[in-house]
Amino acid sequence: MSDPAAPNVSNAAPRKDPRLVWSALLGIAWVTFPPLAGIYIFYDLANIAAYLSKDLEHGFWAYVAVFALTAGLGLLPTYSQAFLGGWVFGLKMGLLGAILGFTGGAAIGYLFSRFVTGGSVDSWIDRHPKGRVIRDALARGSTARTFLIVTLLRLPPSSPFALTNYALGATRIPFWLAMVATPIGMLPRTAIVCFLAAAAVSNGATDIKSVYETTPTWALVTGIVVSAAVVMEIGTLANRALEQLTAAPKQEVQR
Repeated sequence: MSDPAAPNVSNAAPRKDPRLVWSALLGIAWVTFPPLAGIYIFYDLANIAAYLSKDLEHGFWAYVAVFALTAGLGLLPTYSQAFLGGWVFGLKMGLLGAILGFTGGAAIGYLFSRFVTGGSVDSWIDRHPKGRVIRDALARGSTARTFLIVTLLRLPPSSPFALTNYALGATRIPFWLAMVATPIGMLPRTAIVCFLAAAAVSNGATDIKSVYETTPTWALVTGIVVSAAVVMEIGTLANRALEQLTAAPKQEVQR
């Protein structure tokens, strides 16, 4: 006979995965640190550019490697590093270097997220029916649908690179899919940043301060307004498409 005083193991609360704590800390770090650290590149732009320009061939690959490592580990944001690429290598090579850098960074960030979170985030979502329905609809649907969602997540300029890597890895989006969708989604905003940097250098700018000193006021204002309008339109279109894709899962949860 069983002891009536013995605890009911089947009704015991599930053990909390300690990885959840590290997962939460990683998510917080990847939200807060990159924007702050990105200021350094603009502050020391002239010195960094001079160093990379000493040997453009080796400097290019050093730029790509550092871009990938720092972006992948959530140490630096992609926008400031893309600006650096356009500033040093021009629009064409700067854009190529930035694409290689953030694609490599996406791979590093995805794998690092998987290593830290393990299955903790996925298991936590599985214990919450509403979250599970939404996660499955967005990340466990058809390949084409998931590819489109990841591309749209990468598209808005306001989309944090490191945090998106965290989400893709933690929810176990197929690795190859994330690697293909990332450069497609991030290409437009990266091209704009590289263009602005290359245009500033072609006008004689040597650092961020001289951008304002060497660029005519009308050209500077026009460039900022046009770039902001394009960036906002890209973000609006991406968010609108995401809302349409996520409307069905939300309706399913409400039922």
